[in-house]
Amino acid sequence: MTAHSTSRPIEAESSIKFERWLGPPALLLGVTGLIIVVVPLAIYPHLESQLGFFVVLSAVFAVIGAVGWVALRLDGLTARTVGLGTEHVLPGVLAVVGLYVLLNVVGAGMVLFSGESVSIDVSTEYGSVRIWAVAGVAYLAFNGMAEEFAFRGYLQNKIIALFDAGDDRIRKAGAIFVGVMLFALIHIPQRVLIGGVTSPVAIAQSLLGIVLLGLVLGALYEYTRNVVFVGVLHGTFNWRPIVVAGAPVSELAAAVGIPALLLTVWYYRRRASGSNAPEFSPQRQRGVGR
Repeated sequence: MTAHSTSRPIEAESSIKFERWLGPPALLLGVTGLIIVVVPLAIYPHLESQLGFFVVLSAVFAVIGAVGWVALRLDGLTARTVGLGTEHVLPGVLAVVGLYVLLNVVGAGMVLFSGESVSIDVSTEYGSVRIWAVAGVAYLAFNGMAEEFAFRGYLQNKIIALFDAGDDRIRKAGAIFVGVMLFALIHIPQRVLIGGVTSPVAIAQSLLGIVLLGLVLGALYEYTRNVVFVGVLHGTFNWRPIVVAGAPVSELAAAVGIPALLLTVWYYRRRASGSNAPEFSPQRQRGVGR
């Protein structure tokens, strides 16, 4: 009796086991694909303010995140096992905040070095500090977090399990690519119907852009296993977290942002993977790789 009791926790922590086959991911892809087409067509044109737009945007992604959670629960898992627990929040947020504090400080230094005075400007795109802050909440807490939880935390892990990748890096890379392609393809109807992207070349370019971003986020998630980190980082790509007026964003990203991001990811992986956390366990589909 004692041996049986002590063996169960070890087995439970040894892998992330998905219970069902294609039903939950089909639910996620179907509902998400429908939402991201219907809402912009039926609701966005009737909104009269930026505030209303960001409120609706937040609600839409809250629903997508909820559908991802339902799919995860149908597969017998919890959010913590895929990197969305209370212990992931602080390190995930601090990693991204620290990155952009660094970029703003270096950007301010570059502006000063050029002989200009340093000032803060967030009004160019959003019109006011209030709308900039509202947009930040919408993109960081809802848009980025929901998509990363649903498509990295759930779908990417699910496809890796279906591929029976285990610790096989080639199979895992193939599974990540399939997940990214599914994520990209459900966005194409939105780009065509709402964004006016109709030529084959423009569609291919749009698809390529989504795929490249998805591969970066997929790799970062697989390496850190922290949904909060990739979710908040994703949100910053849609927002404007570099607020120093005149800061050379492209140069900052290439010279400072990418090296700092890679160093942060390396340190986080080294620190987190040694704690025997369940999110670092191999992904398994029930009936495969047992």
